[in-house]
This record gives sequence, structure tokens and C-alpha cells, in this order.
Amino acid sequence: TSQAGLSVEQRKRLTIGVELVSKPSILIFLDEPTSGLDGQAAFNTVRFLRKLADVGQAVLVTIHQPSAQLFAQFDTLLLLARGGKTVYFGDIGDNAQTIRDYFGRYGAPCPEASNPAEHMIDVVSGTLSQGRDWNKVWLESPEHDAMSKELDHLISDAASKPIGYKDDGREFATDMWTQTKIVLQRMNTSLYRNTDYANNKFALHIFSALFNGFSFWMIGNTVADLQLRLFAVFNFIFVAPGVIAQLQPLFVERRDIYEAREKKSKMYHWAPFVTSLVVSEIPYLIVCAVLYFLCFYYTVGFPLDSDKAGAVFFVMLFYEFVYTGIGQAVAAYAPNATFASLVNPLVIGILVSFCGVLVPYGQINVFWRYWLYYLNPFNYLMGSLLVFTSFDTEVQCAEQEFAIFDTPNAGQTCANYLAEYLQGFGARSYLANPDATSDCRVCQYRSGADYLYTLNLKDYYYGWRDAGIVALFAVSSYACVYLLMKLRTKASKKAE
Repeated sequence: TSQAGLSVEQRKRLTIGVELVSKPSILIFLDEPTSGLDGQAAFNTVRFLRKLADVGQAVLVTIHQPSAQLFAQFDTLLLLARGGKTVYFGDIGDNAQTIRDYFGRYGAPCPEASNPAEHMIDVVSGTLSQGRDWNKVWLESPEHDAMSKELDHLISDAASKPIGYKDDGREFATDMWTQTKIVLQRMNTSLYRNTDYANNKFALHIFSALFNGFSFWMIGNTVADLQLRLFAVFNFIFVAPGVIAQLQPLFVERRDIYEAREKKSKMYHWAPFVTSLVVSEIPYLIVCAVLYFLCFYYTVGFPLDSDKAGAVFFVMLFYEFVYTGIGQAVAAYAPNATFASLVNPLVIGILVSFCGVLVPYGQINVFWRYWLYYLNPFNYLMGSLLVFTSFDTEVQCAEQEFAIFDTPNAGQTCANYLAEYLQGFGARSYLANPDATSDCRVCQYRSGADYLYTLNLKDYYYGWRDAGIVALFAVSSYACVYLLMKLRTKASKKAE
């Protein structure tokens, strides 16, 4: 597009190049190659076509009101009147002399200073038409008889010759692997040149990570801080909508170009096309995950242990793949980018609502709890990140978070009074002063594991279990991209 660094003239040249790459056996057909170009650019384009014709390449061009310079570059003219009726078909001649002689012979001479192309249009359908039926004039002319004989000769000569090519029975010129390599290389080059797309994606991750990290700067170990850890991780989810909104218009634009040009000309299969769209994004997603992790993880004050930090990065990386796959899947089947943007809030809203944060697992409606909760990738994302960042955290209650009370029996220690409670219902609480006989201080949780138990995360292995499921969702989301693109391809074939 013009926004991606190519001018109108360059895009016209690119279209011609695509036609040449396909090595047309008969001719190149170009529809209005000079439309939208200034005089010099139009002349350069037609001059290039002239060079192709000089080396033996047949070129068929539709052109509207060319200048005298452009008109002089062509060899043969097929002039059509309203309704597709032929008015002239034959040589143009040097300086359009053959055309001038033809119209001059039938009472419409072209002045020397006039543009022959404009003069013909005025004669056929403009002020100089004289009310004549120029199609009838052509049909009764000797030029028509000569052209008819030449066409009959060409047809009979071609029919008497064997077919000049042999069908190899393949739908495409190359195998799937070759198609994938070539299209992927093209897509990588396109993304590399589209600096705005990459820079915006990187900037979104950096600023959202810094905002999230400094909003929850160096979280402590109190009960309230456990809730802050939950929401710090929860905020990571919301990097997705911005990136999805950015990638979908690009995906839809490329898909539409593929369906309008490459697909119809059988240049390559839809599967290599989808593969190139998916794989070309991966290097940028890895960089995005690194940027977010570095800007967020250490500012929040999560554990510095390499195993926990590495596990968190692993999950963050696969989340990049998950939401990108979801966004591309929506774009693969959406009729346009606007429709895709309307679907996004519905999909993201449902996933966020039932991931166990806004509505805890125990309070989710039973109808949703036993299927939608477990089919939600954000549920496993939250679970794995919370386990790796908070499971081994030792809780230290703030003064206002202690439950403080006296024992009912004088001289009885707090440990004796609460022994049964701490072994049963209060097993996940801890007593700060077991030997005291008054002002017993009980904290709600002993560690992050006790808090996570209330979120349906009952053991440390839940973290790696959920991380693995996130990876599976990444694979399945990309599988949905292929599936929906295949369904769209089938639907478009039926429409045709």
C-alpha cells in the first residue's frame, strides 16, 4: 500500500513484475496501467512496456485517453464504442498516420496539432461524431475485411498445430515446501519493512509493562499484597487487545489481496500463506515477551530464583502466541477488519470474565463453572503465573490484618486454645504468639500456597500443569487459524 512505502508508480511496476514472473506463454494483460499516475510516471511505465514488446513479449493494455506521446508507443489499436462495438482494429502507424488516414477517408480528418487519441474519441462519441454509426462504417471498410481474413488465418493455423504445452496435472507450479519458503521470505521482508507495525507493538509492550510494574512497585508479603500480586498478573492479560487490534487489519488486508490475486492465479496454496502469516510474527512475539518480562517482573518484586523467573517468562511467551492466534483466527474468517474489531471485545470479555479473577472459582455460576472455566486459556495463564510468583511466598500479616482476641480461660495459652482450630478449619492460618495468654494474634494465611488454595490452585505442580495447557492453547489457537482459513476458502469457492 502507499502507507507501506510504495508509491503508485512503484505499485504499478510491481504488478507488471508479478505478471512477468509468471512467464506468460501468450501475452501480458494490464488494465489501465497508467491510471492515477502523473505524465512522467505514465510515460515511464508505457516505455517499459514498449521495451518488453520490442523483445517479443505480447502486451495487451486497456488505456483511457492517453497523451500523444503515450499513444505513439503502441503498435495496434482496438477502439471500442459504447456497448463494446468495434470502431477500429488495426495498425496505428508512425505518428498515428494509419489512424489519421482511416478517419480522414470517412470525413473526420485529424488536425496535425491534435492528439489522435482524443480526436478519435470525439469522432466516435463526442462533438465530431456527425451522427454516424462508426461501427457500421468499420464493418463496411476494407480494413475490416483484411483483419477478418488475417484472424481466420491465425485461427486455422493455430488449430492445425499440436498443443504447445503439456499439463503436468499439478494445481500449483511448485510443491508445498517451496511455496512455504518463498511466501515466508516475502512475508518476513514485508514485516521488516513495516517499521511502524513493529515499533508500535514493541512500544505497547514496554509502556504497558512499565505502567503495570510501577503501579505495583515492589509488592510485599502481607495478605493485602497477595491480592496485589493477583491483580499485577491479571493486568498482563490486557496487553492483548491493543496488539490484536493492530494485527487484524494487516492480516485481513493481506488475506484479501491473496484471495483477489494469488489464489485466483494459482500462485500458491492457502496453507503456505497462513503459515507465513503465523511464522513471520514469531520473532516479534519473542522480542515482545522479553521486553514485557524485563520491564515488569523485576519492578514488581517477584522471586529472583532462576527457575521461577524462567517459568514466568515461558508462560508469558506462550501467552503472546495464544492471543495472537486468537486474533488471527478471528481475522481469518471475518468478512472485514471492522467486523473483526467488533468480535474482539466479545471474545476477550468472555475470557476475562471467567478466568477466576473478577469472579472467584467458587462463585462462578454452576452452568459456566464446569465447562467454560476449564476451556478458558486465561484461567490457566493466571494459574501458572500465580503459582510461580506467589506459591512459596511467606506471608507476614500487617498489624491491621491480624485477628486479635483473648483466650476465655485465664492462664491458657493461645496455642492450647487454638490447637483444634489450627489442625482443622484453620490449618492454613498461623498463630503469631503461641505462648501468649492474651492478645492472641492469628494471620489468615501462612504462605502464598494457602492463599492460592482458595483460588483452586492446590499444589505447586498446578503451575507447570497450567503452563503446559497454555502451550497447548497456543497450538490450538493457531490450528483455529488454519481451520477458519480453510473454511473461508471453501466458502469463497462455492460463491464463485
